[in-house]
Amino acid sequence: MARDPGLNTVTTAASVLADVLPVAAPYDPLANPSNDDLIAAGLAMWPQGPAWGSPDGTAVSLSSKLARFTRVLLDPFVWLYARAWTLVRNISVRGVDELLPEWETDYGLPDNCVTGETSVAERLRALEAKVSSVAIVTPGDFIRVASFYGFTITIEEPAMFECGFSECGGEHTVGDIRQEVYWIVHVDGLAVDYFTCGISECGLDPLFDLGDGERLLCILRRLSPAWALPVLNSDT
Repeated sequence: MARDPGLNTVTTAASVLADVLPVAAPYDPLANPSNDDLIAAGLAMWPQGPAWGSPDGTAVSLSSKLARFTRVLLDPFVWLYARAWTLVRNISVRGVDELLPEWETDYGLPDNCVTGETSVAERLRALEAKVSSVAIVTPGDFIRVASFYGFTITIEEPAMFECGFSECGGEHTVGDIRQEVYWIVHVDGLAVDYFTCGISECGLDPLFDLGDGERLLCILRRLSPAWALPVLNSDT
């Protein structure tokens, strides 16, 4: 099968996104009410008349004994409305709070790419990344997933030189044709720890350590499609 004549090395970079203002939670009067929010409706449930403190349809005084008694009856509903709204918010990854352990169980988190203790904020960020990466196949999708974990990356898809097909001075890289399965990941601002004579210890310290880059690579390889193998750029 002949190779696609348009097959060239492709580099995909993160797109520049405009600053997006956070969207406020869609609350309504019953989402998180106070007793004061419900007292008017509660008093309206009582019969009307002089015996009930509302002669000739006059509003019941909020300082009356009936109003204070009504507030006692309304307190459980204040808790119920707030509790119900909290649970409704937890059905979306944007509103996950107390159901975070259940969400993590459903999505297999924490995974083996994460070691040690993590904060709630880090767990929520990992969950959002996992939920948003259910269907990813393109380099742009992987760049988006990496951004959830705090990484800014560029992905290079190499096209190898082939005699009788490629042109000298063209966009094809010298190397084995099997290297086309690799996605070369360039990470911006990644710190690399190198072996230092007089400080590092032979047999214990590696020649170099990519730190968080290794965690990112683990995440990308776990999500990568079968035809691609992400590797970190050796010059990172």
